[in-house]
Amino acid sequence: MKFGRIIGLLVVLFLIVPVASAGSIGSENSGVASNLPQVGEFGTRAYFSISQGELDYHGYFVSPGASSLSVDLNWFSDLYSLRLGIFRPNGSLYGYYYDCDDGDDPDGEFRLTINNPASGSWTFTVYGESVTGTQPYSFNVG
Repeated sequence: MKFGRIIGLLVVLFLIVPVASAGSIGSENSGVASNLPQVGEFGTRAYFSISQGELDYHGYFVSPGASSLSVDLNWFSDLYSLRLGIFRPNGSLYGYYYDCDDGDDPDGEFRLTINNPASGSWTFTVYGESVTGTQPYSFNVG
């Protein structure tokens, strides 16, 4: 009977582990990934929610030789403010970003490109700086 249980657990492990490790965007906040049209292509975008003072963590692995890393955070409202923190694989701060950092009026989103990113696991934090209730947001990196 023990042998049958072990085989059953191994089968479950082989089915679950590849699915869980297939995505390259990781998060401590559960989200729903879906394919949305993007300029000239389709990509995977994950949706999350955040409240005032909450800090969500996301991760992304950059392969060696990558020429750029695109980051897109959109919370669909200029009434609220989120802050994005970006950390290099060695743990050092790449920078904190706010909605008005691009010189435009607040629009509830920002995009940036990191040229020649270091390979390894990058960490991204999204902070609910000024949010009423719960605010949905999308986060895409790649």
